[in-house]
Amino acid sequence: MAAKSQKNLGFSLLLDYYGPVLTEKQRAILTEYYDEDLSLAEIAENFGITRQGVRDAIKHGEATLTDMEARLGCAGRERALRSGLDRLEELVMEVRCCNTGLFTPVPQIARDTDEMLAIIRRLND
Repeated sequence: MAAKSQKNLGFSLLLDYYGPVLTEKQRAILTEYYDEDLSLAEIAENFGITRQGVRDAIKHGEATLTDMEARLGCAGRERALRSGLDRLEELVMEVRCCNTGLFTPVPQIARDTDEMLAIIRRLND
């Protein structure tokens, strides 16, 4: 079950990035499927089409989103950037802890780590 929800999260993220390249109907179907967690039957009823029609729209939409990510890589780059910023924040916090553990903390380290954390947080917003 965890793999399915991870896949759903992945396509939901791709939909946020590349949704505008889909047809309006594909985007709406994928939004209902991934973001609103509706079943194929519920979506079919909403659009007045068959469950197979919904499944086909989802598969075509997924293929388009996957292709766009393979070509552009925007979602992957953002994930890597956020991961790097999270790790950088951890390292800065370690430096701060080491500095405060000194008998005489170095004021410049305190100021610099404060500035680094402010930059990291600004980039994460």
